[in-house]
Amino acid sequence: MAIRDIITPSFIKNVYALGVDLTLDNGDPYPDELFQHAIDAAIGMMEAELGIVIDPFKTKGERHDAHIKDREAWYPFYLDNRPLISVDKISITLGNYPLVEMPKEWATIASPQRGEFHLIPTSETLGSFFFRSGIPLIFGDVFSPYSYVPSYFTVEYTSGFLFESGTATIPQGQKSVDVQLTSANLGGMRPNIVLSNIVASGATGIAVRSTSSDGFTISCNVAPSTGDCTINWSMHTVDATLLRAIGIIASFIPLNIAGDLIAGAGIAQYSIGVDGLSQNIATTASATSAGYGARIIQYRKELADCITTLRAKYRVPNIFSV
Repeated sequence: MAIRDIITPSFIKNVYALGVDLTLDNGDPYPDELFQHAIDAAIGMMEAELGIVIDPFKTKGERHDAHIKDREAWYPFYLDNRPLISVDKISITLGNYPLVEMPKEWATIASPQRGEFHLIPTSETLGSFFFRSGIPLIFGDVFSPYSYVPSYFTVEYTSGFLFESGTATIPQGQKSVDVQLTSANLGGMRPNIVLSNIVASGATGIAVRSTSSDGFTISCNVAPSTGDCTINWSMHTVDATLLRAIGIIASFIPLNIAGDLIAGAGIAQYSIGVDGLSQNIATTASATSAGYGARIIQYRKELADCITTLRAKYRVPNIFSV
């Protein structure tokens, strides 16, 4: 499961272009390639705007500087890709010397949304390294005269939103089932659960009744009576606001094309006359305005509000050194 399984051409047609004639002048429907291109562009725009990745992505070789003053804050890291799922490897080196791996258990994630973690030694690995002048060392005190070491830390990590899917079964005669998520640590991100392909077997009122950071409960009002009730479920942690922003951006291309073709390609007004009877049809399309311009303007206003909210959640603080 990935973001393109949620934001699909059908999703754009049914939600953001509802009521719009999405056919060409010859009656053929718009090709799905048009919608897929718009979706890909929208996802890329939002990832660049917020400095995030949506589908899980593994980053290797990202380097960070070491500052003595950071020792008082347990060496905070703000990673390039967010939200942070896990820190997989931490290494240190001077310049281009071979990397020396540090205990990854030291990585304590402070904010997945902002890609922030700190280095805090654990009791099991505390004896492996020691600190001199605020910098973790691996040999002697060669770094002790320095207050700053460029590109000292190298981090490998996994970022993106979480996606899972599976099947749950409510046994005959029972009214609920608890589902445990494999991604037990959602990092404060709220799970969104979608149920599908339900074989009710007499059960009614099937819905997700409660969710938590490690699972959720599916229950029904009337227990299945003719067999077990099977349910396909999918879970993701993508913000509803982010989905809204991507959907709005992806709708602009098909809406603009539909607006141009609303009365036929290049036509904003036409008249028909037969035996003294005439009919005049005018649209809101013009040489500089598409037929669905009002809807696009409204969507742009909603998009601005969405981006403001998302920036506040995912943008990292402006950290700089003096």
